Amino acid sequence: MANAADLCLAATVADDLGVAVTPRLESLVTAASRAVAGYCGRVFEYGQGLVEYPAGYGRPLLLVERPPVVLVVGVWEAGAFVPAEDYESHGKLADAGMLYRRRGVWRETGRAGGLVVETVASIHGSEDAIRVVYDGGFVTPGQRVLDASRMVTLPEDVQEATVLTAVQMYRSRGIDAMVASESIGDWSVSYFAAKAEGKSPIPGFAQALLSSYVIHRVS
Repeated sequence: MANAADLCLAATVADDLGVAVTPRLESLVTAASRAVAGYCGRVFEYGQGLVEYPAGYGRPLLLVERPPVVLVVGVWEAGAFVPAEDYESHGKLADAGMLYRRRGVWRETGRAGGLVVETVASIHGSEDAIRVVYDGGFVTPGQRVLDASRMVTLPEDVQEATVLTAVQMYRSRGIDAMVASESIGDWSVSYFAAKAEGKSPIPGFAQALLSSYVIHRVS
């Protein structure tokens, strides 16, 4: 069964592998999708009415966790509604999950230089902090399967990277990641790979496709 988090279709992976779609393969696609999302440090699937309390740093830019920003329902600062004309989030700002304050800066509710701002401990995550309600993320192939009225908006390179990951995961089933092998003609040797520990399930080409979607957050 499809999962909203699925970043590609099981049918696409099955076609690349030349196998039938099975519940096992569908579960593998979900696992591959979660691996890709974890590698990128983000949630890709579209969400409505998302509520977040992002950290402000006394700067004009505010970062939310599920880009792209599709619609900002509202922003509140210390319980006070911030008029829509006071900030913007479109184009590249929306793609990056940023709200730019046109007038002044966002309240300081985050960490600065590794130190906690004096009032952070008491207000972060509360109505006294910054609260953003918005719609964000991409419509995934999994969400499309679950709701045919939706159109997939997830970029093709993220979908392809997930297919590549799922294919590699399928083909590596039952293979000990600690064992590597080499063959020259009729001669072959197997040995323990020194750097197998921590090996990413995301193949190199898929990592290249995902490079522009990786989010690095600083707490």
